[in-house]
Formats: sequence, C-alpha cells, structure tokens
Amino acid sequence: MAETADVVVIGGGVNGASIACALAAKGVRRVVLLEKGALASGASGRSSALVRMHYTNQWDARLAWASFPIFRHWKELMGGPPVFTHTGFVNVVAPPYAEALRNNVEMLRGIGINTVAVTPAELRELQPFANVEDLGAAAYEPDSGYASPQDTVEGFGRRARELGARVLQWTAVTGIVRTASRVVAVETSAGRIDAGAVVVAAGAWAPRLCREIGVPLPARPKAIDTAVVTRPPELHDPHMVFIDNVTGSYFRPESGIRTIVGIPCQEWAIDPDTLGTGLPPHAAGVGARILTTRIPAMERATLARGYRAFDCYSQDRHAILGRVDGIDGLYLATAFSGSGFKIAPAVGTCMAELITEGRAKTVDIEPFSLRRFAEGKTVDTPYPYAPRPDHVEAELGAKSSDS
Repeated sequence: MAETADVVVIGGGVNGASIACALAAKGVRRVVLLEKGALASGASGRSSALVRMHYTNQWDARLAWASFPIFRHWKELMGGPPVFTHTGFVNVVAPPYAEALRNNVEMLRGIGINTVAVTPAELRELQPFANVEDLGAAAYEPDSGYASPQDTVEGFGRRARELGARVLQWTAVTGIVRTASRVVAVETSAGRIDAGAVVVAAGAWAPRLCREIGVPLPARPKAIDTAVVTRPPELHDPHMVFIDNVTGSYFRPESGIRTIVGIPCQEWAIDPDTLGTGLPPHAAGVGARILTTRIPAMERATLARGYRAFDCYSQDRHAILGRVDGIDGLYLATAFSGSGFKIAPAVGTCMAELITEGRAKTVDIEPFSLRRFAEGKTVDTPYPYAPRPDHVEAELGAKSSDS
C-alpha cells in the first residue's frame, strides 16, 4: 500500500529543506522531503553561501532582504548553533556602470536595505589592501556576510523534523505521476508516495524530472568551479565579501585564514549524476588572476583545494518559482542559477504560503513564474552590469535550454 503525503518536496538542498520546514511550520500535517543522497549533498553543500542583498532588480532583492533576519538571528529563530558570519559586503563595478550601481543602491535603500554607494577612494579606506584603480563605484552593505552551507541545510532539516515533517535521505525520486490535469504521486527507490501536491526543488535534476512528465523547463544544468586559497600573513585578518563585476566573479573569507573564489565556468548541459568534483587544470590560474586583480597581495596566497559543483540555470538566470499552469498540485522551486542560497528562507516561506493560502504574501514571487518565458517577460533589471563571462554561452544558447 502506498504511503500518502499532503505535500512531497523533491530535493534536500537549502531551498527544498526550507520549503519543507515552512510547510510544517504552517501546520501541513504530512510533509515528506525526499533527497537522493544526504541533505546538502548537491549544489547547496558546495555553495559559497553569500548572504547579501545587492541585486539589480527588486524581486530578488526583496527575497534576500526577507531572508536576511533568518540567517542573522538563526539561533533565536531556528534553534541550533549560529550559521552566519558577519564580514560586510561590497559589489564593485567599472566606471561605465557607476551610475547604474548608484540607481540600484537607491532602489535597495527604498526596500529598507542598509546599503550605500561609495567611491573607489572610500572603498580603499574600508579595505586598504584593495586595488581600486579600475573601479567606478562600489555598493557597501555593512551588515552582510556569509553562512555555513551544510549547517544551514541541516538546520532546516532538523527544524522540519521537529515540526512533524518526514525527511527521507538516500531516497531517490524515479518519477512523478500525473493525470491529464493534476499530479497524484511520486515514485521513489523506496516505493510510491501518493501526494496532494509535489514541489520540484531538485536543482540540476529538475529539467529531467519535469521533461519526463511533459513539462519542459527553459533551464539547463551547469558546472560551477570554486577554489580555496590560504591567504599570505599580511592578509591574516578576514576581508569583506566581494562581488567583482570587473573580473566577473566573487570571493569571500573562509575559516579565518582562507579565501574562497568563484572561477567562471562555461560547461553547460552537464549530467549531474556523472559530473566529476575536481577542478579543470586551468582553473587555479584563473582564480589567482581574479584575486590578484583586486587584492595584489594575494600573489603570495597558496592553493588549499578546489572543487566543482553544479546548479540549474534558467534561460534568464533567475529562479523559477510557483505553480505549473494546467497541472494542479505541481509546483516549481528551481533554476536558481547559482544564486539561490541567500534567498532560501524567504523562498520556503513564500512557497508554503502559495501552497496553503493560494498566493505568496511575504514577497510577490509572480515575476518568477514559469509562464514568464511563454509571455516573453523576464525579471525586471533596469540597470544591469556587465555580463558575467560564465553567463555568455547561456545567452547565445538560450533557445535550446531544456536539455
């Protein structure tokens, strides 16, 4: 006899765990979270877990802003040890984008975010070791930082269990069962679970799961490369989190004397079941160039390790959130495009509101709906920055993006 659930959430990453936790907190009695491996064994566990609010559109920014108190006050709100490390954050741009940055800062301040635009000289006062000669402006968030990815996901899972949800690890979803008009169950390696609703939060596996039931996603899995270096003695004290729009990457401190740096990667349509976890040979050199461009003293840093992860990237590089039109009970929370960690607490709350109350109230997530692609819409970005190197292929290949 099949097990029965009110809501099944597929994917034990940070967003899936957050959704399961939020559903249980709203009183949904039978919530089941399914993860093919251990919690955080996919992209979330290898996330750099930046916690910041700077975006070029208000919708992502509102999700990040609504999520920030959960990270900052984790112990009081979620229980367990704190997961957030406060460092401060800056987003830096080249001179042609300085006015766009100032406009974005004003938009963010209108939401309530504590941020300010600073000049290159003012940034140098904040971070004396930084090279600012090629910069036009920076957005400074004094309250931001980063989180522990593993502790965050496990914390959501623990809290979900405390609230009555079932968290089934090492339980792969082999398929979603639907009729013409609604979802009815999921098939797993441990048997069938009949379900009133199913949330696909399966990251890089989401396009395959959806395609098998006739729901093509305008999204593809993509590899993500990261290196970790040990800073030289003169940089012993942690620096702020940087998003560097000049080099097209980011870096943040880690474990006291180390720094994590993102390495642009253009490997698309990968198979997450066969993807290796090591860096390609050229990646360490690219990471070194990114770091030394902004912090010249990083020339004396040493490589500690590197790793490859993966995520699901949508055609417009924004999340796909909400119900699937024409299939009652089917919901999507996927294609976060490498930027889903910091918004996960609010995503969980909003998806739970949508499922139990018919609409998201904490933040309007309608701009992230799947239908936006058919309607020719995208998440509003009136003042964009330079395209990132690892996003260029996505733009050129967007029309063949459901593989």
